Amino acid sequence: MTARHMLLAFETSQRKSSVAVGALSIGADCDDVVSESIDTSDRLVEDVLPAIERLCARAGITREHIGAVALNGGPGGFSGLRIAHAAAQVIAESMSIPILQISAAVVATESARDAGLLTAKQTVWVALAAKNDGCWMAKVSNGTLESMYPEEVAVRTIAQWPLKPGEVLLADEHLPESWRARALELNIKIIALEPTAAAVLRVARRMLAAQVTIEPEHALVVYPREAEAVRLWRERHGTP
Repeated sequence: MTARHMLLAFETSQRKSSVAVGALSIGADCDDVVSESIDTSDRLVEDVLPAIERLCARAGITREHIGAVALNGGPGGFSGLRIAHAAAQVIAESMSIPILQISAAVVATESARDAGLLTAKQTVWVALAAKNDGCWMAKVSNGTLESMYPEEVAVRTIAQWPLKPGEVLLADEHLPESWRARALELNIKIIALEPTAAAVLRVARRMLAAQVTIEPEHALVVYPREAEAVRLWRERHGTP
């Protein structure tokens, strides 16, 4: 029987998407991570499974070696996250293996630390899903690389700006100009958000060690706001 000793990770929340595979456990060979880019030039759905096949071939494994699946749970790009969740659920269901779902804020922070753009002691805010003058925000501030959960998660406007001088803001290109101006005023550094599948994998290992997994049917995309159709229904019909 094939040993399921590998972890498969998805990162599809932004335009640059990838998958990665590495050992399940922290320890021996924990830095031996292989990544593969997903071609998003046409339609993301067409290359997710082929990218996994290319990844497994490069790593010298088969799908039967995979013992868990990890992914960025969002917020992020609607189509990319939906496709990754569907693929992860199919793989996990068919192989009876668990899923590890990680907040986009933690993935973004881990990715920036991997790239040497942050230290473990810096308080980091992540801003995503900008709409008008509001953004979904979360803080990662435990001072170590062991964080698995963000803090102070909420949708905020510029009037509810929570950052203090000396903190760091991770954001994508959709950050409102009013927010960029406020950051400049407070001498707050803005770092471009570039999440990676390798970062997803590293956080997932910590979650596995802590036995923080979910069943495939419970892996749902995180949406920062109420769906527009639901909002319109509530406005028209006065439902609570």
